[in-house]
Amino acid sequence: MNSSNLLARNARKYPLSEAIVCQGRRVTYRDLDEQVTRFSHALLEQGVRQGDKVIIFMPNVVEFVVSYFAIQRIGAIVVPVNAKFTLQEVEYVAQHADAKAILVHEAIFAAVESITVVPLKIKTGQEHAGWLNYETLIQHASIQTIDCQLNEDDVSTILYTSGTTGKPKGVLFSYRNILTVAQMIAVEMEVKPESRILLMMPLTHSAPLHLFLMAGVLVGSTNVLTPTFTPDLCIDSIEQERTTHFFGAPVAYLLTAQMPRL
Repeated sequence: MNSSNLLARNARKYPLSEAIVCQGRRVTYRDLDEQVTRFSHALLEQGVRQGDKVIIFMPNVVEFVVSYFAIQRIGAIVVPVNAKFTLQEVEYVAQHADAKAILVHEAIFAAVESITVVPLKIKTGQEHAGWLNYETLIQHASIQTIDCQLNEDDVSTILYTSGTTGKPKGVLFSYRNILTVAQMIAVEMEVKPESRILLMMPLTHSAPLHLFLMAGVLVGSTNVLTPTFTPDLCIDSIEQERTTHFFGAPVAYLLTAQMPRL
């Protein structure tokens, strides 16, 4: 089993259930799987192959989730990079990982606009010289099914440490690593298909990505994403989306608990 096949299964099992909710966008499991398939074909057309490393430089947005599963669907390796990294830090990761491509969101594009160490560069939003456009690639890509043959011992992801005591270090995760912790969270936290998981902490960190997003995908839950965290946004998201699960650093709970409106 691998993450891509889990998503494809959910597209068949829960086609009309909401997979992702983010900034007014609501994406069902069927639509998410189709976008993943399209972007997978787009990456293949641009020369990305099994085993290639692909950087995701995005906040918590729909495009992050699509990119994450599309990279895995073609057997490439996901390299999520902290959205607050500087150009020099992203370049270091790209060179250290020998990245084949980088996928960037418009909201933080200015930070890496001048990057030159990655052969293939793709961004969302407005078109920019030297960069391929994410939306255009998806629009013109095939929807023919791609059957991912990876198994649980294959490498899924490389997450880089924060680099506070030296250069960031790449940590390898197999599909077995990720699916094991996702199953643990689903059992311990009683995550179910009707659950609604609020994801405000960066998906470039292991706990939000591997424990909670993947636990939600494992069982077919709805994942509510926000690109950032504030106490007000946390309260609003919980109230408006009726979320049932939330993972946060201790300060996120402390700051929210101090809000007078609570």
